This record gives sequence, structure tokens and C-alpha cells, in this order.
Amino acid sequence: MRFGFVVPALAATLLAFLTSTNEAAACGGCFVPPSQSTVVSAHRMALSISPKQTVLWDQIQYDGDPESFAWVLPVKPGAVIEVSTDAWFDTLDAATTTQIFQAPVDCGNGSSSFGCGDALAGRSFSASEDGSNGGGGPSVTVVHRGTVGPYQTVTLSTDTPGALNTWLEGAGYDIDPSTQPVIDAYVAEKFDFIAIKLLPGKDVKAMTPVRIVQPGASPTLPLRMVAIGSGANVAITLFMITEGRWEAKNFGNVVTPVDLLSWDFKTQASNYGELRTKVLAQNGGASWLTAFAFEGGLLAQLPGLFSFQGFRTYTTAGNGSFADSIAAAYVQQGLANGEATDGSCSESFASVGKSSLMVSNPCPAGVPLDDPSCGGVAPGEIDARTLACGALDDLAVALNGLHPKDVWLTRLEANLPRAALANDLVLQPAASQETVDNMQQARIGTNVDVFCGDGSAAPVPGGGKKTGGDGRGPLVVAFGMALAAIAAAARRRLGVTRA
Repeated sequence: MRFGFVVPALAATLLAFLTSTNEAAACGGCFVPPSQSTVVSAHRMALSISPKQTVLWDQIQYDGDPESFAWVLPVKPGAVIEVSTDAWFDTLDAATTTQIFQAPVDCGNGSSSFGCGDALAGRSFSASEDGSNGGGGPSVTVVHRGTVGPYQTVTLSTDTPGALNTWLEGAGYDIDPSTQPVIDAYVAEKFDFIAIKLLPGKDVKAMTPVRIVQPGASPTLPLRMVAIGSGANVAITLFMITEGRWEAKNFGNVVTPVDLLSWDFKTQASNYGELRTKVLAQNGGASWLTAFAFEGGLLAQLPGLFSFQGFRTYTTAGNGSFADSIAAAYVQQGLANGEATDGSCSESFASVGKSSLMVSNPCPAGVPLDDPSCGGVAPGEIDARTLACGALDDLAVALNGLHPKDVWLTRLEANLPRAALANDLVLQPAASQETVDNMQQARIGTNVDVFCGDGSAAPVPGGGKKTGGDGRGPLVVAFGMALAAIAAAARRRLGVTRA
């Protein structure tokens, strides 16, 4: 699927498309039969944390036979697995991808640059899979079996070291003996395991997103499982939905040095990718980059980079529908995807986003929001069901137990070396609660003569050219952002418009 972010300021419409690298990554172990060569090529995660619950979303893209592997994740007892929507990740990813605009240039002859920009995903993917439909012996308890969307699911529990490996081997998967200490460590810590596998005959190339709902706050991502089947480095993108801005507790935290951003007018590209690589290499590679962080990032209309009217508006190309928040854009994208037919729930998003009341889901764990067994919410609470448009219920699930006015959306990125996977990622409220904008304008211009032509722009130290203004001047830009093809190529494009 492809998305576009469009920023018209005066009159022109110019396009510059995203270039990104798909990097294999994972948040679970990879268990594949020895006769198969299935390779996970992409992975996206989101994590919502409240006192009531912790929700982990995951999506995998893979090459090869999707029936030849399964995916296993350690979870706390009581966790349930549910199917999510493509629109959820599509919108989170598109709306928070880093975008760099060209530096403003004063040519000294009355002309100035109009700021066409590029969008660099910095987005990471991870590989997450495990064997999942074998016959367990007496040491492994099958807590639950079921079907979720196109998947067979099984929840396993054991307190016996080595038992889960034996169970997976019994299912016909090639289990490396070196993985047993990792799995046994999770067993000793009283984790259960959820395994999913594509149902026979379900020929899909992109994993339908799933979410794991666990009771209570659990600000930990099981990175130790990533080491199973991973390469020298594992790239990960994590979307955090929390009260306040959050960051890594037991890893380094970094941000891009925006004052060093430069724009080459000859290649029409920035040096953002190089700067990002350097900051992620800090702390021996055990660093997490905060690429986007906004209070109200889901439900509020966010300020824009330039000074025209100052706010971003999202639009789905082809149907002319506009949305003023990422949450509303999620609904519009779901409608465009055919995942829902009614988007009326988005009408309440703006008012809910200003509320200090707690969102509450009155339905039992694992029960759909429209199930007759659902009860009612307490006085002074927001009914989570009002935030769901049919199957588009990810927002309602994400906000359960949270106070919308205090909710931040944060995008974290990492490219972790294998040695860093010896520890799970522990998350905590960030030391800095400042906004991090994914829309940045380069401060330095190079090869400016390509634009100015007569060489009248004054040179600056380092071989660049003098740029005018403070990086916030008028800009006439419409720029596209191409994302990885997670869904069918025929999908419509989601846009973000600067009002």
C-alpha cells in the first residue's frame, strides 16, 4: 500500500517519493521446518500501556510459503489474541514517518526556494514466527485453541524446562538447541506462550495484523526471543500509546541532531539517513531513536511545520474525504480498505481527545465490543465502544484504561546488534516530555547553484550555501511518501494535507 502526505501552501504541486529500506527484524523466535526457506521481510509493532491492560500489535510480511512457519510470543497468563486491521498500522506508519524538506535559500536576486522535500521512513521491520500446531506432551498445557481471522491459534503453558522446545519439535519444526535457554528463561519467569499459524489454503503474503491483550501494565517487550533466527542486526519500529512520552529504560535513547540536517539541491535528497545511522550506532548499537512524539498525537489536530495555517489535515486520495487527526485518518483508511462501512464513530474523536475522563471497555476479555455480554461503564467514564466503527476497533482497544487528554503517540526506532538482544526492552516515562516532530526542514543547503543558477547565494563553512530564514518560511510543496506494500497494490492512497 502507498500513502501520500500532501502540503499545499500557495499554489504549486510537486511530488517527491519516499525511499526506504526493508530491514528484517523480529519480536519472537523463528521456527521453520528444515525443508522450507520462508523468510520474514518486514515487521511492525505497537504497544499500548495502561493500568488496566497492555496491548501489543504485530504484523509480519514474509517471502516464501506462509504455511511453512508459525509465530510464538511469550505473554503473561490471561492474555488473549485478537485480529486487528491493516488500516491501523498503515495510518500510524504513514503519519509518523520522518519527512525532510529542502533548506530555504536566498539567491540574492529576489528568488527563493520552494522547499520540495523527501520522506525517509527510518522504519524498521522485524521477523517474528514460531512453530505452533504440534502435539504437546504432559509437560505442556494447551490453555486455549481457536481461530482468529486466517490463523490457527494456541496458547501454551508449561513450567518444565525444555518442554516447549519438545512440543515444537513434535510439530515438525527444526529447533536449534541453542534456543532452549532463552525459552526456558521465559518459562522460569512464569510466561505463557501464544502461537499462531496460517490456516491451510489461506494464501496471503502479508500477515493480517494481530493484537495480544494482556491484563495489567507490562512495559516490557520480549526482545530475547528476537535472537532466535535473527541476523547480525535487528531493525524495529515501535509505536507507543501511553500517558506521557515514553522511552527505553535499559537501552540508550537518542534523537536526530536536526541542526546538522542538510539538503543537496543536485541530488534532491537530505543527509537524514546518514545522521540516523550514526545516532542509532551510539551505545554500541543498543539505542532507540525517538522519531515522533506528540501529546494528543492520536486524537488531536497536530501543528504543522510551516506557518500558513499551522495544522495538518489527512485525506484519502480518490474519495475526497478529509480527517483532522491520525485517529480519524485511521477510520478513513479503514473505509477505503473495505474494512468497515460506517465511519460515524470519528465524529466524537475531537471532543474525546480533550477529555480527562478514563476510557473503559465494559466487555469481557476477548469478547467483541458488540457482544451481548458487554455491560456498561461507570459514571464519569468514556465508553470505549463509542470509539469503534465496526471492525475498526483498534483505537477503542488502545485507549482502554487511559485518559485521552494525556495520551501521547510516540514512534521509536532501533537497529539492534545481536548482543543487545540479551535483554528484553523495558520502557518508562521519558525524562523529556518535549515534542519530537517528524517533519523537519534542512538547515544547510549544498549545491545551491543548481537552484540559483548565477552563483549569487553566499557560501557557508563546510562547502554549503547560505540559506535564508529560520527554516520556517513559506513553502510551496506537495510531497508523496511511499510505504512498503503491506496490502494489495490496488489499495487507495492515504494523504496528509497541510491546511
